[in-house]
Amino acid sequence: MGCASSKPTGETVQLQFETKQQDGNYRTGKGTAVPADQALTLLKNGNERYVASKTPSATLQSRRKALSDDGQLPMAALLSCADSRCPVESIFDVAAGDVFVCRNAGNTIAQAEGSVVASMEYCMQNLQTQLLVVMGHTKCGAINGAVASIPAADAAEPKLDASVLENYLVALTPAAKQAKAELPSAPDGEVVERAIRINVQNTMSKILEVSGPLREMVQAGKIKVEGAIYDITTGQVEFIGGPPSVQAAVPAFVRTAKSDYVPGPKALATLKAGNASYASGQAPAATQKSRIQALASDGQLPMAAVLGCADSRCPVELMFNVAPGDIFVCRNAGNAIAKAEGNIVASMEYCMAHLKTKLLVVLGHTKCGALNGALASIPAADAAPKADASALEQYLVALTPAAKQAKAELPHAPDPEVAELAIRINVKNTMRSIVQISEPLRKQWQSGDLLIEGAIYDITTGRVEFIGGPEKTGIFEPTERPNFSSETNPCCQWC
Repeated sequence: MGCASSKPTGETVQLQFETKQQDGNYRTGKGTAVPADQALTLLKNGNERYVASKTPSATLQSRRKALSDDGQLPMAALLSCADSRCPVESIFDVAAGDVFVCRNAGNTIAQAEGSVVASMEYCMQNLQTQLLVVMGHTKCGAINGAVASIPAADAAEPKLDASVLENYLVALTPAAKQAKAELPSAPDGEVVERAIRINVQNTMSKILEVSGPLREMVQAGKIKVEGAIYDITTGQVEFIGGPPSVQAAVPAFVRTAKSDYVPGPKALATLKAGNASYASGQAPAATQKSRIQALASDGQLPMAAVLGCADSRCPVELMFNVAPGDIFVCRNAGNAIAKAEGNIVASMEYCMAHLKTKLLVVLGHTKCGALNGALASIPAADAAPKADASALEQYLVALTPAAKQAKAELPHAPDPEVAELAIRINVKNTMRSIVQISEPLRKQWQSGDLLIEGAIYDITTGRVEFIGGPEKTGIFEPTERPNFSSETNPCCQWC
């Protein structure tokens, strides 16, 4: 940290960027950015001094004043563990102003830690830092907890009253599971040490997956990302290289109208995998400008069409962890076509016929306000029509068949239980209505060219349960088709 070099004359290691407390030449915003390789050398040199128990330099008032007056220009950014045994500045024998540090338990972005990624983007873009280090450490309590949490992560039903910590440890289990798979017969302590290393690699990859700006800077050679493991017993830091592959963090392709269509089963598997990622708290990938431009120029080819609820707690694209261009979405209160809404049916016909989509999902959700309203509207549905009924009142009455069926099946159950059953029945009714009303969709479905699936989104856990398609008992008799004309339904102008 200001120690004079003990290297003999002629040594190739350059120290012109080294902190010099003696003459007041401190690293501040008025200085020159430190190249990544040089910064890495300085960190290695500092760690050697720390391991050798060299006495660090005192932080002088002149340094603090210089940093206050002139701003910072850190030579490296580090994401490290919050563990009190891992004091970053001490480990690398650096001074105030030398390193930009983020710390959390497990040195990870296993969940959607936007603050960590945003902090790193700020540092690299605004402070001219060119080296980003993700540093794990031996005997990490967070990773040890993740190994112990594998059974909870594999449980069919998530723990509803789980603490933030419990959910966080479950989100860390991918590294733990990989380590366990690689070392199936090893003791837990050995598995944990392997998981610590995998977690560092995963975090580096995840940072570049989530952050478009950082990924682009790495690919352009403007910044360097390095992984490291700190040994809390010896004090030594082992640098293990960069992410397995920068290219691996980049989406393989952008799905546009120039792509091949996605078969229904494959699209369904993709939605299931995306939801598993969302429910575990993993952050979505950043949307690259190249994706937006490709979709604008080449058109769309969505792999699935989804009819979901308008409820703000049900963000369809987010819950399936999909990107722009991946799914075609219609939403209304109650995810229904209770009154033969031509706009919904026409939209789906357009998607299947013109965009080659092979999967249609009707998505309900727990605690649905529309179905609760339908349950409360059963008396009104059984009464003479209300002449001055509002559009909402008429809509809720039209939703009552699902509510009535649920009430008949659970005559003595409390209303919340009846409402949850009605939500499930409503999804099935909507699927049935779609194939009754739409001859093109019915023919596609009956021929096997179109897969129709019902699903229930749990707003508490974030998980989507797929419940199968419409019942195939007998041949559907089409119901009266809505009066589609450009005067009564504007959608006919484009469908």
